Amino acid sequence: MNVFCIVGQIKEMPRLREIPSGEKVCNVWVNVERPYANAKGVYEMDTFQIEVWRGLAETLCNATKEGSWISVKGRIASRPFHKEDKVYYNTVFVAEHIGFIRNA
Repeated sequence: MNVFCIVGQIKEMPRLREIPSGEKVCNVWVNVERPYANAKGVYEMDTFQIEVWRGLAETLCNATKEGSWISVKGRIASRPFHKEDKVYYNTVFVAEHIGFIRNA
């Protein structure tokens, strides 16, 4: 099973772009607080870059702003690329569902 699920705040406003095929895509950075405090009692953050496609990308860009809370469920994709006759892999988080969380 290939699935990830996070809940966090948008770090900076995503920018919608169109690729040559006409599909729309955006990347959004999401800050996620760790569920435990470090030795100093501080809850650290992890930041994830999420790739969002098509209509979901448009909705995300129109319905959120920096600091908005969202939940993201998706899959992890591994994409090969070649450099100096070697194959390397780039891992990306691809959103399949985004929930918009209203601040209380």
